Amino acid sequence: MVIDGDAHCNEPKDLFERYLDTEFRDRGPKAVDAGGMRWLVEGKFLPRPVGNWGHGSSSGFFGTNLAKRGMAASSQSLDDIQGRLKDMDQEGIDVQVVYPNIMAMASLLDDGDLAGAMCRAYNNYAAEQSHNADGRIHPIATVALQQPQEAAKELRRAIKELGCAGTVIPGIVGQRNLDDAYFAPFFREANELGAAVGVHWITGCFDSPGQERFKDPYFYIHMVGMPFNLMIGIMTLIGGGVMEKYPRIKFVFLEIGAAWLPYWMWRMDDHYTTSSHRLNNLPKAASEYVKSESCFVSCEPREVGLAQTVRVLGEV
Repeated sequence: MVIDGDAHCNEPKDLFERYLDTEFRDRGPKAVDAGGMRWLVEGKFLPRPVGNWGHGSSSGFFGTNLAKRGMAASSQSLDDIQGRLKDMDQEGIDVQVVYPNIMAMASLLDDGDLAGAMCRAYNNYAAEQSHNADGRIHPIATVALQQPQEAAKELRRAIKELGCAGTVIPGIVGQRNLDDAYFAPFFREANELGAAVGVHWITGCFDSPGQERFKDPYFYIHMVGMPFNLMIGIMTLIGGGVMEKYPRIKFVFLEIGAAWLPYWMWRMDDHYTTSSHRLNNLPKAASEYVKSESCFVSCEPREVGLAQTVRVLGEV
């Protein structure tokens, strides 16, 4: 059994015309040509163009020519399920867990009502399309954490009614860290459901520590933006007691490899045992949470140091 645990789909250009609640259509995202096809929402381009400090992508999400890559799918979205399944067969992939792209940034919009409506639209779309995949494609839902109570309701709907495999959040949410008490209603619901919560970053969609130093090249922006975001995410989820308080949530840290984690565990443990740094309310060392069933991390097959990482973390 080969599982692609971090597949993606591009949101189709007409997604919000097809699925967004009518009352939000006027202010909903629009697909526009701005140095590559991008979404325009709340007066901002997503992904944001390279050339300004802290911005991220030289192209949009609609430009890849799949036919030139020898692929059967006519779209990077979920519109062509049969084509995607043929490509999975070609690659020897049995099952895909499919994450959104732009919609991973839903929690960063100013308009929480619009963000929630966009999440419902995407989740309905992803679930509807995946039903035609013979159980081989499992969508990941989106939630808007600006309104944690609403995010909790949508998480329950997405898992219980739509059959989504879990949800995705960024490692930081604007000026709030994930251990902020503001998010407690969402984490309570995720714990009740025993939900999988993927922690993921999407280049050029929202700010990430270190990214603000660079306007070019993309190499720098992508190098620092993704790992720092998730490293802060896991640190606050452990240090702030979220994993301790909500042990049934399965947190999954994605797309930055795994070799960073033993170092980060050592550094957190080193601080834990130093009286001047110690977190007063943490009953056990940070590494114990990483090794528990609360925490999972993706890896790359050719990753340097993977064998050592497995020895440190243990196998599941």
